[in-house]
Amino acid sequence: MTAPTTRDEFFLALRENRERPKGRATAAVAEELVEAAEEFGDPEVTVSALVELMSAYHGSGETVKYPVAFARLLGLWDENPKAFDESEVRRLFWFFKWVANGLLSTPDVPLASIRGWIAEMRRRYQEAGHGLQPVYAQEYSLAQQLGEREELAYELWATRGRTEFTDCEACEARDRANHHIRCGDDRKALAELQPTFDGRRSCDEEPHNSQALALLPLLRLGRSDDARAAHLTGYRKVRGKEAELNAVGRHLEFCALTGNEARGLELLAQNRSLFDFTASLASRLSFLTAVQLLLARLVDTGHGQLPCAGPLGTEWTVASLRDAVAGQADELASRFDTRNGNDTVSARRRERLAAQPLAAQLNLGVQTSALAEPAAGAAAGTAPTVSSTASATASAAVSSTAEIPQDFAELVAEVRRLDRENHPGSRLLWDALLERAADEGDAVDDLLRGEIASELAHRATKQQDWDACAARLREAVEHYTRAHQAEGGDETGPAGSSARMLASESRLAWCEATRDDVTDAAAAAEAAWPVFDDLLARFEILMAAGFDTEEARRDALGRKLVVRQSRVLTARHALLHTDAPEQHTRWAEQFTAEAQALIAEGDSTDRATQVSLAHEVLAEYQATHGAPVEGEASARRAIEIFTAWDWPWRMPRGRLLLALALRSQGRNTEAMAEIERGLAEAPTDIPPDELTPLHRLLGDTALRAKQYPTAVRAFSEAAARLDREREPQQARSVRWELSRALRAQGSTADAVAVLETLVDQTGPDVANGTDSSDGEGQVPSSAEQLTAQIRVDLANSLLSLGEPREAAKEFLRLADAVSRWSEKGPLTSAAAGAAGALAAAGNWEAARAALERALASHAEAPSLPDLTDTLRTFAAEAIEARGAEAAEEALGYVDQADQLREESPDLAREQFLSVDVDVAQCSHTRGHVHAAAGRPEEALAAFEQAVAAYDRAGYAEAPARFESVRMAALVEGRALDRAPAARERLDKAAAEAQAAGLADAATTLRRLRDSLN
Repeated sequence: MTAPTTRDEFFLALRENRERPKGRATAAVAEELVEAAEEFGDPEVTVSALVELMSAYHGSGETVKYPVAFARLLGLWDENPKAFDESEVRRLFWFFKWVANGLLSTPDVPLASIRGWIAEMRRRYQEAGHGLQPVYAQEYSLAQQLGEREELAYELWATRGRTEFTDCEACEARDRANHHIRCGDDRKALAELQPTFDGRRSCDEEPHNSQALALLPLLRLGRSDDARAAHLTGYRKVRGKEAELNAVGRHLEFCALTGNEARGLELLAQNRSLFDFTASLASRLSFLTAVQLLLARLVDTGHGQLPCAGPLGTEWTVASLRDAVAGQADELASRFDTRNGNDTVSARRRERLAAQPLAAQLNLGVQTSALAEPAAGAAAGTAPTVSSTASATASAAVSSTAEIPQDFAELVAEVRRLDRENHPGSRLLWDALLERAADEGDAVDDLLRGEIASELAHRATKQQDWDACAARLREAVEHYTRAHQAEGGDETGPAGSSARMLASESRLAWCEATRDDVTDAAAAAEAAWPVFDDLLARFEILMAAGFDTEEARRDALGRKLVVRQSRVLTARHALLHTDAPEQHTRWAEQFTAEAQALIAEGDSTDRATQVSLAHEVLAEYQATHGAPVEGEASARRAIEIFTAWDWPWRMPRGRLLLALALRSQGRNTEAMAEIERGLAEAPTDIPPDELTPLHRLLGDTALRAKQYPTAVRAFSEAAARLDREREPQQARSVRWELSRALRAQGSTADAVAVLETLVDQTGPDVANGTDSSDGEGQVPSSAEQLTAQIRVDLANSLLSLGEPREAAKEFLRLADAVSRWSEKGPLTSAAAGAAGALAAAGNWEAARAALERALASHAEAPSLPDLTDTLRTFAAEAIEARGAEAAEEALGYVDQADQLREESPDLAREQFLSVDVDVAQCSHTRGHVHAAAGRPEEALAAFEQAVAAYDRAGYAEAPARFESVRMAALVEGRALDRAPAARERLDKAAAEAQAAGLADAATTLRRLRDSLN
């Protein structure tokens, strides 16, 4: 830093440093400025520099440095009080509290010195005529740490009236809440904090410190949604900040006690720099204790050998870091105990470490890396990781209803019985059968080998391994053919193996026609159709030949329905994967006809398995393709079958399809009820992954119904399930939907917390689906497009939170990523967004560069709405930052927006929802600029033009229109002193707003009208 040489340079340097982010770097510059000021020799400059240094230490959390800096400042006050201006005098007396806190937080400072300082503070306050409530607050802090006469000290402080130097209401409420928590009264504590949570109290340290304090009380009172929100919102504000060391520790503790140890490790890595922060020892002890609690939980669950982030210079495991942290914290607590003359500090630390989990696993909704599986036998009685928990739960649930026969023949018979019903318990029995088949010799004949091959084909389908599926089905056909030959029959003879062979051939034809590497689905289905027709003809011959038993005949009828099922599924695949209108129509008709044929034939033969499937696929297609009433009927028929046959494991899917149909009719509340019923009625032996779609659909339906809390819970659950199912891209997509629900309910900060976990800001975007290679002209994958949308939403959400610098970073990252795409429209949008955000952040040089980039991209890939919006932002920010002197520049931006739109009228009509609405928005911005520049006549005319444009566009009831009316009346009634005309304007507009159902707008307009006397 170049030392200032004049008073003006000093005060400019102080202002610039004050505007830097809080932290040790800013405090270091403040220290340099103090040294330079003392050499300069001007007492007023030195006083100002020391005042700024104290504030910088407060921002960096370096409480141990308070006493020395304040001693120099207090000496100057005693020597030359005239060197202090009014603001500096007030801050001088405010700093007494900070110094007392710094002394108490440093175990090497004797109790006598602390008590002496509080006495000095009392004397100084009394001499200056200030109230003593802040003094009693310091005495309470001392009593609280000592654990002596704490209740009396609390009463002496908390019952006194507020004074000029009392902490702000939010901070005092937090201190009172902390006392109530220590006394075991969580409800009273949260009542103290509620005004802060409601936004009625705030300061630079709130609400994030109160949110951290409230985490465990909220959980203890069962308010898990509020605890989740407090964690997501509050942690963002304290992440990586030395001054928030205690709050960071509370968030780590929260993770440790809610089954979110994996997230705790991620938070630990994000705050790694805090390990070497030793300038606030009380906060350090609290932080280290929370870290130890988290690491101890991980060790107890068998993850002690996981690598984790600790102090730089060492490669840490969870166990080794736990031991190191425990040693440091024990030593530090011992120092406090020695100073205090009791073991209160250590006892409280032990109590905190002994805390038991408050939730098995609280779903936070954020993306978190899964913990690696612990080594076998790593810890006796330990809790398994999330993924193994899900697996164990599923296995236990199935085993509870599916006993595994010890006799192999009984096992085969039970597998076949459960398979006929599509019972989920068959999966576990199949596992046992496949494991034992190799050792059963002659008991495994060709018929059973064919069934085994069919089961393996089914499993390959689940994994989308189409080559394996086809190979296994060919094996099945071969085994069934040999089995038939061994029975002595031919294809016209009565043999069950022949029916199985034909069914397997149909499944093979379906597999070949619908595999994901087929480029022309319609052509593949067309090629498969003669095969299906031939199989049906062969079945007719087989059926005509007759059967020895009724059971054999019924089994053959069921196998024939498999052929019809293959026809249904192949036709559906063709219609869903063809873009040609004539082909879509052809296969839609074929699909419907085949499904109805299957239902008709199945109903006549009382074969419910394939019939219910036909109803299900019909219901899904109808519900999502313009026939929801018919879809509702199909879904209800499927549910009737499941009820009649007592198949509860099929019911969740049926309820989901019914909900889809109801939702497509706008009956969202009924749809939600069906989904919730499906989840409530689901049997314990149903595979967990079959319920995940219900949670996701519940979230989406609740979002449509504006039932935001339900949507948040459902999306969070769906995302967690997808994590366990190892479906990371689907989980990201659901978390993006979760962020939309959070924004819709007004929890924008929570949404940002979720979105930030979906973009890896410490590494290349390729991990999140955005290819960071140097290639040009790329066609983005669906994952890349999702990542781009996530960044757009994150940037816009950050703007909503008043964080334009961070928003600009996201827009710029997005612009760099999409610049390699063949479609350049996203680049135009991203560059325009970055320009607007940079302007809002006051970084005009970078903002103009981004605007030029956006305009250059616009020439190749136009995006008028993004450009005109950005230019209006430029105008508004310019006039806001520099006032009337920026008026012409600001008007130039608005004129440029108008020019872009007017130069391309056809494009404007294509891209704008309404061209006149954009005209109205530009007119409103122009009015704002004129009003700020002291040009009321021009401002009134512009606002009236905005109102007229809204009316012309058919947006007479839009809230933005009434804002333009309000601004016009404000200018007219005050700047132009035409109150009667303004009141008349407002009366008319208020009545219009009320009629439009905009009660808040009407109230605002009436209040302005009443103020214009």
